[in-house]
Amino acid sequence: MTAPHSITDAQSSMGIVWAYRFDANGVPVLIDRETVPAVDPTDGFVWIHLDLVHSRAKAWIAEQPWLPAGAEEMFISPESHQRLDHSADLVWGVSHDLIRDVASDSDLIGPLHWIVGERLLLTGRRDALQSIRLAADALNRGEIVEGPIELFEQIIEHIVDDVTKAVVRLMDETDSVEDNILAARFDDAPARVGAVRRMAVRLHRQLGGLHLLFRRFAETSSGRKAPEEVKAAAARLLQRIDGPHNDVQSVQDRARLLQDEMTARAASQTNRQLYALSILTALFMPATFITGLFGINVKGLPWMEHDLGALFVAIACLSAAGLTLILLRRRGVIGG
Repeated sequence: MTAPHSITDAQSSMGIVWAYRFDANGVPVLIDRETVPAVDPTDGFVWIHLDLVHSRAKAWIAEQPWLPAGAEEMFISPESHQRLDHSADLVWGVSHDLIRDVASDSDLIGPLHWIVGERLLLTGRRDALQSIRLAADALNRGEIVEGPIELFEQIIEHIVDDVTKAVVRLMDETDSVEDNILAARFDDAPARVGAVRRMAVRLHRQLGGLHLLFRRFAETSSGRKAPEEVKAAAARLLQRIDGPHNDVQSVQDRARLLQDEMTARAASQTNRQLYALSILTALFMPATFITGLFGINVKGLPWMEHDLGALFVAIACLSAAGLTLILLRRRGVIGG
């Protein structure tokens, strides 16, 4: 881990979070905070990581004459949708990465802006990102990187690995929800399925965007003028993305099926309740009619003066209910 730096050092005043210089053998060295790194080393390459919230970092980008206008606009733009473009010497774009959370695995996503050249990797972010931290930790452990394209590929691989872990957690949650639904335990199932679907959609957008960008770049003519090494890296990353991309699509499909299953089971339960209520209503309807008839205060009603009149009325109500039950069974409305 890098040590905390003073806010008065040269790199901090330029909005540089850190800068590494790699020699011809790919050995990384963290550039001293008092030194503003050059973007065109005579041998090896440099990785400069910028804090795009810092106004001076944006100004520094605007001052670089070697940057194409499209790359400069992309790098300092507040837009966060994933994109990729290139010139004959540079490739630049925006990728989505998980925001770092020290306490737990984060599901929040932030944009990573990057520019890759022959001797330069330039990255920028507005929030602390997980893949960038992992790449820096690997360099601090002495990992050797032969070129900026390889380093960029490692960063994207960290992004894919983090998303893969999130997909695995999502698959475990989906399995748990599915077990509860099959066991007819619906207490919190709707909320959990909704959370799974929301997270699956978010991850699918992240992986789908990366997949689309690298597929168009590696397999179509849109990347024909880009450096060959970058196109080869894009093809390798495309293969890495395919697995988790298919997995998160599977989670989405399963979540939809679980939601349909819950809807069907809830509808079935409601139908059973309505069925029971309808049967009870049909059974008591004749009895209700009889009690209503005997409740009117007119002469001529049977058993008005009989000592067992109330019993006879009760027997008549039960008989009417029994007759109704027999008729319903004969018509197949209820089972035998």
